[in-house]
Amino acid sequence: MIGNPVDYDKKFKDDFPIYPAKLDFELKKYLELIPGKEVLDLGIGQGRNSIPLSNLGFNVTGVDYSSKCLEICKNNCSNLNLIRSDIRTFEIEKNRYDLILSSYVLHFLHKEDSYKIMNSIKETINLNGLIYLQVFSIEDPKFKKNKSLLDFELLDNNVFHNIINDTYISFFTREEILDIFKDFETIYISDEYSLELIRPNPHYSGVIKYIGRK
Repeated sequence: MIGNPVDYDKKFKDDFPIYPAKLDFELKKYLELIPGKEVLDLGIGQGRNSIPLSNLGFNVTGVDYSSKCLEICKNNCSNLNLIRSDIRTFEIEKNRYDLILSSYVLHFLHKEDSYKIMNSIKETINLNGLIYLQVFSIEDPKFKKNKSLLDFELLDNNVFHNIINDTYISFFTREEILDIFKDFETIYISDEYSLELIRPNPHYSGVIKYIGRK
């Protein structure tokens, strides 16, 4: 592992926004392709996708380092199987999951750790299982912004190191994601730039969304 995990428990103390539990449109569109009911959410956060999936009858295991996020999930959906762990050290059970998702999480790691997690997902997911990922693209405004901030140093491969708290943020390209999952069938991929209407701080984001099938 490289660096520290992002301290979301501290962020919540600073009025971190609460995200509604609403299934992402892209994932909802392809639900019928999921070959079974076992789901793993790496970095479940507040359960934005996992709570709706649980309500639809899926058996969801959610992993997160933030005790506050897990508390929110538990209070809003008692059926979730919740595990407090750094996703970089979490061992995925092989041939158990039919859908593994990680949404807006892997870019908050050094790419070396992100790649290891992606490869672990590839190796462990069930045959015909789906992968759903969302990561920052190099078009995200934070990529340009971080270059001008004294707290960040730009490393190789579009990775920034926050020298104050020893965390990392990584930015990806569409080609990079497709190459990592070149052995999978690409069901959906997009490279989007849009306004995120999240209170109290609406902002623009550049995001790559990927759905692949083993």
